[in-house]
Amino acid sequence: MAAAKKKSRRTVARTSTGKKIYVVRDSKGRIKDIQSVARSKAAAKAARSRKTATKAKAKAKVKTKAKVATKAKTRMKVKAKAGARQSKSELVKLQKTATRIRREVRKAPATAKARAKKQVRVMRAAVKKAPAQARAAVRRAVKKMPVPAQQAVASAEKAVATAEKQVAKTVRTMKRKATATAKQAEAAVSKAQDSAEKTATSLIDQAKDLFQKASDAVESAVDSVIPGDSK
Repeated sequence: MAAAKKKSRRTVARTSTGKKIYVVRDSKGRIKDIQSVARSKAAAKAARSRKTATKAKAKAKVKTKAKVATKAKTRMKVKAKAGARQSKSELVKLQKTATRIRREVRKAPATAKARAKKQVRVMRAAVKKAPAQARAAVRRAVKKMPVPAQQAVASAEKAVATAEKQVAKTVRTMKRKATATAKQAEAAVSKAQDSAEKTATSLIDQAKDLFQKASDAVESAVDSVIPGDSK
């Protein structure tokens, strides 16, 4: 097995003035370098500082990347929430529109019915106004007629009004007579019922008397036949 290669080593020595130095020797013991202890320490410190700075930079980069990623995630979340809110608002608008359309569709038959009813009311009002308008037209036409014709029309109207009054009076009289006749018929029926009830009661009483007499006769006949059992 080959012998392990010797490494260079560093020993501490002092100069003629008493200053500490490092003597660096190679594997064969030959002097390779002479270093000042202060410079060596400063160099080591600088190396450590550079290493620490490098680590700090690496950490800072990692932190920066993490911050960037976090910000990106936050932005994505905000955008997603905004999109969700917008979608929700659009959905609500669509639902409201659909509800309004449904209401309009439901109200359509009712609106048509209401319009038809309104038209019917207008027609009825027109029909009711028609006689009055006709009478007004007749009056206007009569006023344009000669005086004798106007007098004849007025007398005819009076005759018609008198006839209407007589007819109404006759109808009222007939109604009163019919009412009186109905009352008389009710009274006659009531009397007939009372008389029928009285007759039936008297017949029942007579039948009871006859039955009692027959019973007495049968008992007397039995007593005459069987004297020992007489009461």
